Amino acid sequence: MFKRVKKKSFKRIVRKVAVLTVCIMIIGLWTTLVSGEAFGRKRFEGVEITVFTQPPPFIAKPVQMFRADWERETGGKVRLITAPWAELYEKMYTSFALGAKKYDIIIFPAAWLADFASNGFIFPLERFIVGDEELKWDDILPVYRERISSWGGRIYAIPLDGDNHIFYYRRDALENPDYQREFKDKYGYELGAPRTWDQVRDLAEFFNGWDWDGDGRKEYGVVEAMRKGDQAYWTFFSRAAAYTSIPGQPGGLFFDPDTMEPLINDPGHVKALEDWLEVKKFGVPGIVNMDSGEIRGVYTVGEAFSAIDWGDIGVMADTSPESTVKGKVGYSILPGATRVWDYKKKKWVEFPKVNHAPYLAFGGWLGAIDAKSDHVEAAYDFISFLGNPENSYISVTTPETGFNPCRKSHFEKLAGWYGYGFVHPEDYLRAIEATIAHPNVQPDLRIPGAARYFEALDAQLSIALAGGKAPQQALDDAAKEWERITEDLGRTAQLNCYRASLGLPAK
Repeated sequence: MFKRVKKKSFKRIVRKVAVLTVCIMIIGLWTTLVSGEAFGRKRFEGVEITVFTQPPPFIAKPVQMFRADWERETGGKVRLITAPWAELYEKMYTSFALGAKKYDIIIFPAAWLADFASNGFIFPLERFIVGDEELKWDDILPVYRERISSWGGRIYAIPLDGDNHIFYYRRDALENPDYQREFKDKYGYELGAPRTWDQVRDLAEFFNGWDWDGDGRKEYGVVEAMRKGDQAYWTFFSRAAAYTSIPGQPGGLFFDPDTMEPLINDPGHVKALEDWLEVKKFGVPGIVNMDSGEIRGVYTVGEAFSAIDWGDIGVMADTSPESTVKGKVGYSILPGATRVWDYKKKKWVEFPKVNHAPYLAFGGWLGAIDAKSDHVEAAYDFISFLGNPENSYISVTTPETGFNPCRKSHFEKLAGWYGYGFVHPEDYLRAIEATIAHPNVQPDLRIPGAARYFEALDAQLSIALAGGKAPQQALDDAAKEWERITEDLGRTAQLNCYRASLGLPAK
């Protein structure tokens, strides 16, 4: 059936195969020699990449923690440049716009992604991520993987941190039988973790101005970030979300998604600012000038009953050597409200149960690459190294990194949380997970110009907090400035970007 191959022909075939094999081996050896690996050179030998973010410890600390390992493994060098929070956006945007190539990598707030990606300032990363087995992309939680790191259907950044605000309170104070009796006598309901912002006010008043933890010093009711030029507007929106966000109804917190009209001066937002001014009366001395870093230090040495923060207080409270509240802190999703302003109906709506609207404040810190970088591959390699499951797990379980859980594995591995000092990690992680998974969770503002809108609001909030304007006036003035920004950037373009961020079709 088959023709027999002649012996001479068979020998010729064998010789050709042997010659071809030798050629392939020579080509492979030559490639290795040219690349330098045969002489001990590493893949990024002689390459220096620059990382730009805010000053350590928060956010810059993980870069400091892992750059030596990356440098040892790859032969590359990592140069860290930082700027204060108030200067971060301007310096990033200016460098991009001028094509200065000052920074290969930026680690930046998710709210700025729309500005950078829509202008072509940062490099799309799909082709790297597809072939990156070490990154474990599917381990990143969907909200960060599919929404926070993307713009216009493309991936532009790697989530390094998962950010949302949660509420902190002193569980040891709530468990005191004497305080339980006194609180109920005064307010008419049981002492416990607050479910509404009205209850937060009562608790702040009750625990303000006396030594309720028995350390010989006076304690206060609350500490929250209020300083202008820091991140106070996120604290404000954490309070406003429950008063303005109707379940199942897109919009309410920032703009009307049908008109792009600012909603920040409507009755729901005004109520939130009135609450904030009221609770300030029960705050630690100097609260109006405190930034997010300072409130963490104040809270972890036992100066206040409650706080709003990202996950950092939870980490520092149980692991910082300076902490005096180890094992004494409770965690919950943000409190809610039973009256909510419906921006469509233009009226207050009564809820039979508490309306919660947890807020993805900030949305997390992302790692991205300057589209004009001369070292894109090395830059990606370092971001991937920084954000891989092993290193990110170390970051989220280390004090003062500013990195909080953003991966499934961060919630599944409790041993690491217990191992480095957490007393109630399951409660801490449950509060964060409940926030992310809540059906009425509110994403942060993700449109071009987000930083400009927030800066304009920040100026008015600081005036109101200092007593210079009534809440309604301050928010009216902020709304006027938001209108000017929208007109400057183009109302139709901004409207469609905002609708896209909410999952709505273009108008």
